[in-house]
Amino acid sequence: GCRMLARCALLLAASLPLATSRVPVTPLRRRTLLQVLRRLTLDAPDFRGDELSIDIGGSLAKVVLFQPSPPPEDGQRPRLCLGSPRLDAELDALLKQSGERELSMYVPQLGGNLHFFCFESKHVAAAAAFLAKRPVWQPRRQVVMRATGAGSYKHQHALGGIGVRLDLSLDVDCMLSGLNFLLHQLPRPDLFTVAMPESMTPLATPGAYRAAVEGGYAAVAHPPKDYIYVSVSTETVVLEAKSGAGGRPTFRRLGASSVGGATFWGLVRLLTACETFDEVIRLTEMEGACSTNVDMQVGDIYGKAAASSRGLGLKSEVIAASFGKVVLERRGPMFFLRYLRALLRHYEEGFWLVVLFVLTSLPGLREVSRILGVVRFAERRAASVSMCGNYAAHDVALSLLRMVSNNIGHVSTLSAQQAGLRHIVFGGSFIRDHPFTIATISSAVRFYSGGRVQPLFLKHDGFVGAIGAQLRGSALAGSHTRVQPTQPTQPTG
Repeated sequence: GCRMLARCALLLAASLPLATSRVPVTPLRRRTLLQVLRRLTLDAPDFRGDELSIDIGGSLAKVVLFQPSPPPEDGQRPRLCLGSPRLDAELDALLKQSGERELSMYVPQLGGNLHFFCFESKHVAAAAAFLAKRPVWQPRRQVVMRATGAGSYKHQHALGGIGVRLDLSLDVDCMLSGLNFLLHQLPRPDLFTVAMPESMTPLATPGAYRAAVEGGYAAVAHPPKDYIYVSVSTETVVLEAKSGAGGRPTFRRLGASSVGGATFWGLVRLLTACETFDEVIRLTEMEGACSTNVDMQVGDIYGKAAASSRGLGLKSEVIAASFGKVVLERRGPMFFLRYLRALLRHYEEGFWLVVLFVLTSLPGLREVSRILGVVRFAERRAASVSMCGNYAAHDVALSLLRMVSNNIGHVSTLSAQQAGLRHIVFGGSFIRDHPFTIATISSAVRFYSGGRVQPLFLKHDGFVGAIGAQLRGSALAGSHTRVQPTQPTQPTG
């Protein structure tokens, strides 16, 4: 199979003017990851492990790299510097391909720059094996790296075998320290909201959602003192944050949901031929994508005209059942024709996967095919031909993304109403600045709360834990009190 690992994106710099255009965060591809690791470890003799912190989750590993540096000149973005002009030029060219170089930030209190990377957790073992293959004449250095996340415990032994000792911290403590830094320690809070127009319906195209997010984007100058924090990563975790005595925040775990980013990604892997998360995201951004081709709406049940006239209080465009229209599909009665059609789809899928492999293996051809849109077309065909029935993969992916995002918005709203709070701060690597996800969660929170609860989002949403690990022991991490829950936070049955 052909793997379409996308480029790494870093996040907007908090010390520079806010932009309304959102830059989706995508994982560092495996080849680029190994090149960066080589630059940082083998080719940089002054590299210290404590400059690097990592948050290894079930799906993604998030990395924060700190480098002491003087303040950048006006209008200039911080740049990663390894102390060698040749290495700096190579790394700058490597990261410039997708704009990563422009998305770091300078932190005056630390006296240096923070750089952000992420890659798929499944590459941690490959990275460890890569670092172990150093030339025999190079002595193996013992490196201590700050780490958090459940995956850090899983990979602790493998990394220790190559001289990388993980200095572990509890994920919830790092999450809270990172939150304090992003909300209260930066010149401007790392927080924004999106005002969605009332006319937005499930029938709107992905382009309309992107335009709505960019048009309704607004920075939040004063973060709330009391709020619900929802971390949407592999799973969904809900925390309550309240201002305590002396301004010391108090956090309590309210609950968790097994429906999260891994749910969306797992179902997509089962239903389509997509190999990477970002390939799926690109599918959902296609202008022809429309989830109502598979979702059943209220108007499909009551009729377009009768839906609003029966006192339901719902518009006919509201989704009544995700994937409900699939139930109404009639299959052909002839087994042989169905078998022949499935066989042809199987061979067509293989053909497009080979085409994708060829297009993405040759650098010159890869760029030309991307410009012409051939790669996107091949991805769409390869993903769609594996579907059962006459459904397009981009419609299915969009429906799944909407279903999971709506569920997250609903659970978060219920938690906020239960706690009597009016603000929800969303973070986690599932959101990753994707306009459709942000728009859907925003609309869901406002719909289920009747406009009484305000959804807020972090620009550095996926790096909260890694930032907290990097700042451990620093005054910037702040102090907080964790209150243990008095009851289970998730059903045990």
